[in-house]
Formats: sequence, structure tokens, C-alpha cells
Amino acid sequence: MARASTTHGNGSHKSRDGRKLSRSGMSKSNAASRGQRGSSVNPQWLTDFLSEMLTVEMGGVKLYEKALNELEHPEYEDELNEFLRQTERHVELCTEMLNAAGGDSDYKSPGAQAAEHKAEGLISARVPPEIADLNNIENLVLAETKDHWDWEMLASVAPRIGDAELKRMATKAVSEVRKQEKMHLDWNEQTLSKLAMESAMHTPADNMSESEEDDQMSEEELEKE
Repeated sequence: MARASTTHGNGSHKSRDGRKLSRSGMSKSNAASRGQRGSSVNPQWLTDFLSEMLTVEMGGVKLYEKALNELEHPEYEDELNEFLRQTERHVELCTEMLNAAGGDSDYKSPGAQAAEHKAEGLISARVPPEIADLNNIENLVLAETKDHWDWEMLASVAPRIGDAELKRMATKAVSEVRKQEKMHLDWNEQTLSKLAMESAMHTPADNMSESEEDDQMSEEELEKE
């Protein structure tokens, strides 16, 4: 098998395509690569990202409250209440990290402003009562997908946070929240599928109101007479 490079007496290496690479050139390249891997996260990026995370979690609280206020399937109440409580805790953690990064809850990064508008759009959407639960759970799937990604991203960058205290806080928060976010997303996705299947199996008669059923019965009685 041919070697990737050939060493010459002058200390240079020849690559597969015949180009000569000096030892000093290889060392500089390796050092640059190591430096890139060991560099810290941009502090301003981190502050902006934590601001966005906080806004997304705050939107999640509102979406869970809306889902509970309009809930027609009481069998889902316990899980929704538990996820609401956990999301409120996530808001606290994100607030603490943002403060440690030099921001505060009043600071809204561009990403945070976009997240706020998206949450407002989901909350303001109006649908017929018979699909309120389906709509609310669908909104939570969208929100929890973003939430889950946010915490996975934080887990990826946490080892590269330059500030030691903030790094400790982020690592601890990720350890507490990561599994919860996965659970939130999985449950909402599964529940959305159940509600969609329930809707798919309904006949037109199932969606009739009591007054419509009474009118239909009256019409059938008149026809018999």
C-alpha cells in the first residue's frame, strides 16, 4: 500500500499529489486546528442565545396555560400541569444564566424578538372548539421542538464557555433540563398523533352540536308524519 507522504532529507514531506509540506508548515496547521477546537464561545453570541432561550421558554409557559384553559381531554391534564411546572423552572434557569452572562430579562436579542412574535402568532390563532386540543398540542410540538434544540445546543457549547461560573451554571442546568425537554417533545408528538387519529375516525354526526341533533330529529319526525 502506498504511503500518504514521503519524508525527504530536508525535513519536508510530500503529499499524495506531489506537493511538498515543510515540518514548520505542518506544525502551524496543526496548532491552528488545536487552537480552533479549544477556543471559547463568543460572549455576545452566548448572551443573545440565552436571551432567545428565555423568550422561547416564556412562550412555552403561555402555550401550556392556554392548552390547560381550553382542555377538552381531562386525561391529559396531569401531564400538561407537570410540563407547565417544569417549563416555569426552565424560565428561572434561563433568567439566571442570562443575568450571569451580563444580560437581563428586559434584554431582547434579535432571535428573542423573533421567538416572541412566533409565540404570539401561535397564541392568537383561533380554531373551532372541536379541534382546540389538537391545535394547542400542535403548537406545543412546535415550541418544544425549538426548546429541545436550544438545550441540545447549550449542551454542545457549554464546555467552551469562557466564564467559569457561567460554564458551571450552564452545565448544571443542562443536566437538569435535557431529559425533561426530550420527554416534553416526545409526549406532545405522541399526543398530537392520538388527537389526529381521533379526529380522523370521527363521522360527521360526531361533530354535530346538540341543537343540530335536535333539529335533525325534528325533521325526521315530520317526515314520518
